[in-house]
Amino acid sequence: MKRVSLPVVSAQDYRGAVEGELWELRPAAVAGSFSARSQPVNDSPEAIAKLAESMLQTPADFPTVVEAIVPGDHVALAVDPNVPRISDVLSGALSLLGQANAGKVSVVLWNEADDALVSRLQETLDEVQSGQATLKPMKVEVVRHEPHRRESLRYIVADENAEAVYLAKDLVDADFTLPILSARARDAINNIDPTGIFPLFADAATQHRYQTGVTTEPSEAAWLLGVQVMMLVSADAAGELGRLIAGTPDALRHELTNLYASGETADQEAWDRDESETASPTVSETVPTAEMVVAALDGDQTSQTWANLARAAIAAGRHVTPGGTIVIWSQVDTPPSPVWMRELGQPPIGIESSDTETESDDAESEENNTAALDQDTAFKSWDTETPLAQQWNQLIADGHVLLHCQLDDDVIESLGMGVIHSVEELRTLGARLNGAGVLRAAHYHTESIVAFSMTDEEVEP
Repeated sequence: MKRVSLPVVSAQDYRGAVEGELWELRPAAVAGSFSARSQPVNDSPEAIAKLAESMLQTPADFPTVVEAIVPGDHVALAVDPNVPRISDVLSGALSLLGQANAGKVSVVLWNEADDALVSRLQETLDEVQSGQATLKPMKVEVVRHEPHRRESLRYIVADENAEAVYLAKDLVDADFTLPILSARARDAINNIDPTGIFPLFADAATQHRYQTGVTTEPSEAAWLLGVQVMMLVSADAAGELGRLIAGTPDALRHELTNLYASGETADQEAWDRDESETASPTVSETVPTAEMVVAALDGDQTSQTWANLARAAIAAGRHVTPGGTIVIWSQVDTPPSPVWMRELGQPPIGIESSDTETESDDAESEENNTAALDQDTAFKSWDTETPLAQQWNQLIADGHVLLHCQLDDDVIESLGMGVIHSVEELRTLGARLNGAGVLRAAHYHTESIVAFSMTDEEVEP
């Protein structure tokens, strides 16, 4: 797969791009007792697959995963599509499951994964399976979680308001569930489910209640699935796989919380005051800010999504000074979906303004039809990326946002953003400023799931 290199944020090309002070923040990296054995020996696919297999053989606070699986078991992998080198990581996990004689493997991706990624992963795992005799008896299937489809969900528990919570049926039906997530320190800081199961694999109605603050995590959801061990993958500054660990959710949550004090991240905003008083004295008490913050989507093509553009912008917004400039540097080459266009106040790409009224009427009719459906068979129309799009739209409204990508300038400008084409343009912009900050692999600097509670707007159910 093609790797995306962003020279604008490399030390040799960027440090002279602006005058004055320059700071740089990198994604959280696995530290502590895991450091010595959590890095691949090199960046080859074989080395990363071998590391994933090895870590599942010796997870923290848990015996080898092989001993937890009965031959013929249905194993579900609950996967964050933003995991660095996801194909290689899954290849290693598949090899380990072959040793355990698993009967079926369901790879379930977050809803934000696109069809191209689903197809690519299915092809990769089919090739891995055909090349290893021990894997051939297994049935391996890659699917994307569909939170709106009742037939793809199973009831698991009721929340504190006695509302039904449904989860992806492959996770509920499986005999053994293994989450594979990107390491994000803010997930631990904000007490998001360490397994990533809730609410990311829940039904649309539950996700809506969670993101609007009506419900919180049912603590027993992951326990009822039997999640005993998980895998955590951290990115390096280039968006590549930096470290990989496996262990119990409690062990990895402790590790992820400690990342905040590692010196590789510095973002104090989300800490509760009581937690800050008891935190390690090595935690930075200062959030670095700058007149210009460059947020880069370092990584492979899988990282180049609109959801990650929004995550990068939100992360940059926490560091830019009032009236400052956010520069998002990416290689995104796909236009925004209708969900993003709606939240950014524009008609879908390719629809003329004269057709906007008709499109609006069709959307309203569809929404009314959806609302009229029996909730035992359907869920309200709700997209999990809506909070990301709304917060990004707020950033555009409040400040100056420039975007580097592979789309036409008129598409970007129609969304209320400026366009920046080259490093030289960045140098020209930076020459007028006193300092700048860089967020490497910026999409890992914010939460895996963003809640409406981060804004002051009241959201209708």
